[in-house]
Amino acid sequence: MVLMEKPKKKKYATLNDVAKLAETSIATVSYILNDSNKRYVSSELKERVIQAAKELNYMKSAVASSLKGKERGIISVLVPQFDNPFFTRIVVVIEEVARSRGYFISISTTVDDIQREREIIKKMIEQRVDGLIISPTIQGTENTDHLRSLGIPYVILERPLIGVDQYDFVGCDNWNCGYTAAKHLIDHGHTRIGFIGWDTFINVQERKLGFLAAMEENGLRVEADWMQLGDLGVDWGYRLTKNLLDSQVTAVVFGHHTMAEGGVQLLREKGISIPEDISTVIIGTPGWTQLNVPKFTCIDQSEQQIGVAAAEILLKNVLGETDNEPWQQQKIACALLPGESVKKIN
Repeated sequence: MVLMEKPKKKKYATLNDVAKLAETSIATVSYILNDSNKRYVSSELKERVIQAAKELNYMKSAVASSLKGKERGIISVLVPQFDNPFFTRIVVVIEEVARSRGYFISISTTVDDIQREREIIKKMIEQRVDGLIISPTIQGTENTDHLRSLGIPYVILERPLIGVDQYDFVGCDNWNCGYTAAKHLIDHGHTRIGFIGWDTFINVQERKLGFLAAMEENGLRVEADWMQLGDLGVDWGYRLTKNLLDSQVTAVVFGHHTMAEGGVQLLREKGISIPEDISTVIIGTPGWTQLNVPKFTCIDQSEQQIGVAAAEILLKNVLGETDNEPWQQQKIACALLPGESVKKIN
């Protein structure tokens, strides 16, 4: 991908800007754009104002016009799940960095709902936030179009936009998460290794690809029933782990910690010992993995570094410090967090 220099940060269009372009008064522009019917306005003037507003990408402001040209000191953060420790930890770090620079954050969850994401972004634009950090839904490209047209600074978190080349992105190196997990098991002598993961088109699927690459690199086959994919959830982890046990694997990589929770529950119900009967590596580091006996071997997704990078990139954009810098595309390296859930075999 060719890195292009960023355009200079644009300012929100104001009623005054629309009035100048339409060659009328601010009061008239406000009257027309608020759909008031208290007095007569010619259709020609109404059309002129509406076209001027469209040309300037004007959006109604929910804050005082006296803020024109000034930063409000607020950035917005949109994540898909509040109950996912991966996103929770990132948000905590973003807030710490923002506060150290004199900014506050507004936190919202989209629950992966397309319409909800669109409404939140629209509301944040109306509130004149200085910038946004967004982990998008499947329709994130369309829902962020207005940010690009207005030149509002934003950083995409963890899930890349489809069909857009020039934007700032920070996320985990998901491919290496899968590769590192599988390689650790292979290095401990395992050759029959299963994978339980989220069946999705977003970049989480790269964990599966990294897993398969490690197996192929070491000359190991992967039987069809060793790959168990389904929806994201504890119940799905439980169900897919049950399916995997029929294949007599000696180890399993859980591609998502939520699914691992269900899988571990199933293993315990069946009286299957970890790591004596089956070894496990979990991608993600929820608190329960380190409170168990044995402690689980996990892949640390480096939430601290992701949060710092996302916040710093956005704040530099907000402050206009990156006009001549290329768009940032950062994949933060994961790290193996050794535990006691992997048995070394001959």
